[in-house]
Order: sequence, then structure tokens, then C-alpha cells
Amino acid sequence: MTTAIADIVGRLLTSGKIAADDVLAMRKEIYGAPKIAPDDADALARLDLAATERAPEWGEFFAEVMVDYVVRQQDPEDYVDDATAAWLMRAFDGDLKPDSAIEALARIVETASAAPPALATFALDKLKARVVAAGTIGAGDVALLRRLVFAGGGDGNIGVTRAEADVLFDIRDACGASYAPEWIDFFAKAIADAVTAVSPFQLESRDAALKDEAWLNERESPLGFARGMLHAPDVGGAMKDVLDPFADEAKEWREADDAIDAAEAAAAPVSEDEANWLVRRLGPDPKGEPEQRLIKLLRQTAPRWSDVLRPLLGAPPAPQAPAGPVVFGRRPNAAA
Repeated sequence: MTTAIADIVGRLLTSGKIAADDVLAMRKEIYGAPKIAPDDADALARLDLAATERAPEWGEFFAEVMVDYVVRQQDPEDYVDDATAAWLMRAFDGDLKPDSAIEALARIVETASAAPPALATFALDKLKARVVAAGTIGAGDVALLRRLVFAGGGDGNIGVTRAEADVLFDIRDACGASYAPEWIDFFAKAIADAVTAVSPFQLESRDAALKDEAWLNERESPLGFARGMLHAPDVGGAMKDVLDPFADEAKEWREADDAIDAAEAAAAPVSEDEANWLVRRLGPDPKGEPEQRLIKLLRQTAPRWSDVLRPLLGAPPAPQAPAGPVVFGRRPNAAA
């Protein structure tokens, strides 16, 4: 830890108060160095948990530092590794009452291209604990939940996983009818997404990103490039890619679109397992406005659903196909 940050943080931990001038002094020290030191990031996290009074400038500064350290100061950039995620969860392992801590977690998960699933789960659980303790779902809580659930670095990328949907049901169960109007639409769409949709965006892994970065950093001479081309298994194809790099682009986009369409079509019907889970979580008499909005949305968007779900959706039983005549001992016709 730098001496200046140690002095400032030590003084503020004693007083419990962070003033605007203190934020400015810390900003100059933190961003005056080439990189954010691990000890400095750890000290700021401890200060955020301990301070009883914070200037408005603190929240933005704290979130900015955490994102820069946890996400942007990585190799490769924007991919949070297991060790950094583990540090963050240890540093934030407390009663996160201040909005600054929750905001920092939300920004990290939504800024990262990819992060360990445990980090997104940790962030969502911290927000859930705060909402449940308050006993009411505010408009700000809904906005944060939306950002975490649909974050690019979240557990299901921008799709909603079963675990995330369970967190939303837990919050609903704890808070009952005490919610902001924004909760109704968000709850319905998020739960419907969990049973009828998949994330269309599958980012490459951190290992793949590291290989890409190493390849881009290679400095190859024109002579080395020419030699590589001569030894390529498909010289004609390689030359074609050089001379006309966009020739196969339309085909690649077509294949990607077809794969997304196939995945969405497979996910859209509500399966037996999804139906049983949904009926159990909704309870025997789901009459609240968020639940009714969800039921209406499922009627409109799900092409097919399990018979388990039909009573809930007010749908008639599935028609039974008429049984054909039973024929015994038939043999296939001999070929003419």
C-alpha cells in the first residue's frame, strides 16, 4: 500500500467520515500510479464497509476503482479470473448496507466480458439480503436486480438462469405485496425468460481470449508471413482469405443466426421440469399482479407447455389423438 493511501485510509477509518476532499486526495494517489495496487484496492474496500458517513463523490470513485482493478486491470482485459473474484468476495463479505458496495458489484458484473459464476451469484445474493432485510422492493432495487440478472458477465450471460429466477422468487416471498410498480413487469419478464429463452450471446472463454491476445501481439515480418503461407495446408484457401477476407462472412453470419434460431426454438416450449418448478414456486393461488402478468406473458410467448402448467394458464386439456385399429400379425408388403 502506498504511504499516502495508508495515511488517508487510516485517518478515515478512525473518524468514520469520508468528505469530498478526502475522495479527491485518494483519486489523485490511486490514479497517479501506473496501476492500482492490490493493497490500495483492499484498503478502499475496508473503508467502504467501515465508514458511517460518505460524501456523494465517494460512491462513483469507489465503483470506478473497483471496476478498473477487478475488470480492466486483468490479463486479458475484461476477463475476471478466479483469484481476483475470490479476493473481491472476501473483501465484500460483510453486511453491504451502503449503496456504494452494491453499485460496485453491479458495475463489475455488467462490465466484465466474463467472470466466474460464483461472483455473479455472490453479487445477487448480497442484493437479495439487503432487499429482504428491508422488507420492500424499491424502484432502485429493481434497477439493480435488472442490471445483475441481465449482466453480460452474469451466470447466464444476458439470459436468466434457474438460480437467478429462484432469487427473484425468494425476494417475492419475503416482501409480499410491498413493491414498487417497476417490479411487476421486471418479475414477469425475467421469470418468463428463465423458462422460455436462452442467451444468444456466447462469449469466448478466458483461455481463448488469452490465446487471441498473444496472437495479436506477435510481430511477424513480411518474409515470415510469406513462408507461413507456403507451408499452409491450404495455400489456395489462405490466399483467398488474404485477397478477399469477407468472402465467407455472410456464410458465417448465416450459420450463427441459424444456431441461435435453433437454440431459441428448443428453449421456447415449457418443459415438464420447468413447469413443475414454476408451479411449485408460484404456489397454489398466485393472484398478485406480478404473477398474473407472468401468466399472461407465458400464454402469449410459450408455443407449447406441459400439461402440468395448463390449469395455471387456464388452458383446456390437450386433445387426445384418436386410437387407431389394433392390427395383429401384419407383415410388410413384399417388394414388387
